[in-house]
Amino acid sequence: MSATTWLPVALALAAAAFFGCAGVVSKRGMVRVEPQLGATISLGSSLVVFLASSPLWMRAEDWFGLGFWIFLVNGFFHPMLSMYCWLEAIQRAGATVASTLTATAPLFAALSSIVALGESMTALIALGTAFTVIGVVTLSWGPMRVGTAMRAALLFATGAALVRGLNHTIGKVGLELMPNAFMAAFVSCAVSFVGMLTIYRVRQGHFPRGIPRAGLGYFLLNGALMAGGISSMYAAISVGSVVVVSPLIATYPVFTMVLAFALGMERLTARLLAGVALVVGGVAAISIGMAR
Repeated sequence: MSATTWLPVALALAAAAFFGCAGVVSKRGMVRVEPQLGATISLGSSLVVFLASSPLWMRAEDWFGLGFWIFLVNGFFHPMLSMYCWLEAIQRAGATVASTLTATAPLFAALSSIVALGESMTALIALGTAFTVIGVVTLSWGPMRVGTAMRAALLFATGAALVRGLNHTIGKVGLELMPNAFMAAFVSCAVSFVGMLTIYRVRQGHFPRGIPRAGLGYFLLNGALMAGGISSMYAAISVGSVVVVSPLIATYPVFTMVLAFALGMERLTARLLAGVALVVGGVAAISIGMAR
């Protein structure tokens, strides 16, 4: 496999690693801070990371072109709307069921990229995508409260998966017009932070205050990891096809599980091993399919 072929795979898996580590950190943070406040802090932290690093990547020609406006509008949907739907699903049915339902994001990404971008999917890449989705579902699934999940969380969790999947296709279009992954991530996060802060103000009646110091630290770190993940995600999309990149990014629960196991937060079970094996097999199939 050439270096050009490996690059989108490496970037997509880097994004998955960032998102996976962020999942462990946010789990720790939500012990002390409720999810909506945590999401607001996280988006603010991501924005600070982008602003601090802006001299390294910001270019005058990227402002106010068509690509800029695509990512500005996209910011209202991802990460803001996807995060909002995700939190609603967690609140109504718990993280286990929400994770299972949002694991379908690569399917929406593949369908939209084939229809809108004319991308093609080989049999091996399709098989790898199926293995990856099944593996993520295996990692996330639990027998608890299935009926409640189907009634209360299906709409929100599927909405989160739909937004995440479509974001990859929209991002591909935007990056062809503005080939700057960091600028794309910055614009999306800036809009999302303002939107999430507004939602928090409307729902709570005040802006965030009295934040526990320990919880604040976890979500500040979470935001830094999310900044790395979103940047890597857009970088992967800019150099690779959506049908390949999307299922690789969706492997982030593997990184969450591995890190949680290393920290003593998870036990090694047959389900965990089976899920990891399926995901690794899916990634391998996608990589081999790209090389052919």
